[in-house]
Amino acid sequence: MSRFTFIASNCELAEIDLSGIVKLTIKELKGMNPRPESFWNLDELPDDCEGLIIPDDADAGGLQISGCTNPPDGLEEYIKKKYIYWLGGEFDLRCKRQLKEYLQNNIKKGTFIEFWSLWFGNDKMDQIIHRECKFSDISSFDFEMLWKTDCCITLY
Repeated sequence: MSRFTFIASNCELAEIDLSGIVKLTIKELKGMNPRPESFWNLDELPDDCEGLIIPDDADAGGLQISGCTNPPDGLEEYIKKKYIYWLGGEFDLRCKRQLKEYLQNNIKKGTFIEFWSLWFGNDKMDQIIHRECKFSDISSFDFEMLWKTDCCITLY
């Protein structure tokens, strides 16, 4: 079983990656001095392949919101909104602050969005907690629910 978290909306949302993870081609990685450590021999990989690196000074737990192009089977049974995005991050205090800032800067007043947290890989979810709240009333507790239980939080 795996837990997945999503943001869903009937309008497109801005994607964001504050994870500190950098995507580079193998050719770019080969040209770095010093070369980053790798499990694979970079000289044996095609130059146009992509690799991910986490710089030493990066804090890799930051907020990530990206289009959900390969959703888990059965997601359509739960989320009915037109646009679905993966929601990722460590969800520590910093990540929660980033999410709140993202909402303030990117979501127009009157837009309804849903945050979903769902387990996949077993039978149907037993009980999904549904909660509605205003953007101005969202709290850390609401964000905590996303990582502890099957839920849908609707913001309006």
